[in-house]
Amino acid sequence: MNYLVVSRKSSARLAVHASLTAMIGAAVLAPAACANSKARIEAFRTGQATTRATDDLRRGINFGDAMDAPNEGDWGHVISASDFRAVHEAGFDHVRVPMRFSNHTDSRPPYAIERRFMKRVDWVVDQALSNDLGVIIDVHHFQGMMQAPRAWEGHLISIWQQIATHYKGMPRAVVYEILNEPTDKLTAEIWNPILARTIAAVRAIDPDRTIIIEGAHWASAKDLRDTLAVPEGDPHLVGSFHMYAPMYFTHQGFGWMPPHFGTRGVTFPGPPPQPVQPTGAALAFPESRAFFDGYNREPAATNPGGPAAIVEQMEIAAAFAKRTGLRVYLGEFGAGINADLASRARWAHTARVEAEKRGFGWGYWDFSSNFAAYSSLGLVGSWIPEMKAALLD
Repeated sequence: MNYLVVSRKSSARLAVHASLTAMIGAAVLAPAACANSKARIEAFRTGQATTRATDDLRRGINFGDAMDAPNEGDWGHVISASDFRAVHEAGFDHVRVPMRFSNHTDSRPPYAIERRFMKRVDWVVDQALSNDLGVIIDVHHFQGMMQAPRAWEGHLISIWQQIATHYKGMPRAVVYEILNEPTDKLTAEIWNPILARTIAAVRAIDPDRTIIIEGAHWASAKDLRDTLAVPEGDPHLVGSFHMYAPMYFTHQGFGWMPPHFGTRGVTFPGPPPQPVQPTGAALAFPESRAFFDGYNREPAATNPGGPAAIVEQMEIAAAFAKRTGLRVYLGEFGAGINADLASRARWAHTARVEAEKRGFGWGYWDFSSNFAAYSSLGLVGSWIPEMKAALLD
């Protein structure tokens, strides 16, 4: 997920987690742990260490708001070893780990990745494989690519050449995602040739690693179907899309969204028992005004705040699979914590079931942040029962 502002974290949440972040960060980033991870990576590469994880990517979770922050911990979360154990023990088979590589490279060619950051990536990969979890290395929040893609293309390709070289020979459960949510100036016309060149650079190093690709406009299902150009003859590509429909439900009330998303009390599915009064900003914006008019009035079968909104996106993405014969992965979907828990669970269950009906693997956004499925406070945490059931039962 891309952020519309610097952070999706509220200052209150950051204050609650500040001391915890420092405490955990000191532990998990210790040199001894990093050195051990380096040895473990080599053991996985040579077969001395084994994992039951695969690249099937059926049911996963996103560790969002951690390594995709400007620096891990800036947004209130540092990934811990217990997070991987919790995900494995719950019954998930992989994690998607958004990472802001662009903040941790040299500014000049060959754009070397910081050793400290790469050691942290090694630790994540080791933890995932050691817990029999596949792991998606996702290049996330690369703002330069969104704002001046041609100028930053070489930077992106160099990052992936370094990653591919570093993890060559690793188990297939280590999966690459070239770039999260192309958007802004990175249009489909510009993105497709850059994507092809980046894939070619990876393939020159690692010919059959599973690579996740997605289309423009925030990894929309429509762009997956209509505009994403797929290099021919590569069966190890997976098409991905992100789905938060209807966003007036999933993103309601977040301060980092535009004002017309500010209406609270939106339940799922529509119509609500009592009409919801949109905010003035929502009434002033044609799209949100039309949504709330339909949400308050239309029957469940056609309501824009009901399952039909989800099914529509799933069907669009399914057309990509029919066109290309490639797998489809729902890389992000989630219902924000500003919605009531029962509605969040109903939405997550509906989306998960509709994805699985079509053979899509998926990764829920997110683990324990603004769309949380897991409650992480202090040194202990637990799954939110309703969300865990919605995703796994």
